[in-house]
Amino acid sequence: MNKKVNFEKSMQRLEEIVDLLENGNVSLEESMKLFEEGTKLTALCYDALKKAEQKIIDISEAENKEE
Repeated sequence: MNKKVNFEKSMQRLEEIVDLLENGNVSLEESMKLFEEGTKLTALCYDALKKAEQKIIDISEAENKEE
């Protein structure tokens, strides 16, 4: 998995993984691989959202200090 994968591409891949797993047409081994990939992508997305949230908080606090 490329470390430079962006949030949008990660979310798109997560949707693909969910569709594949819900479809049920993949083997147990493939399901486990998809699940592992999905958990890694989920962690990447969560980190990206937390960073974005912190940036918004920082910007809001900086603007409040200027007032």
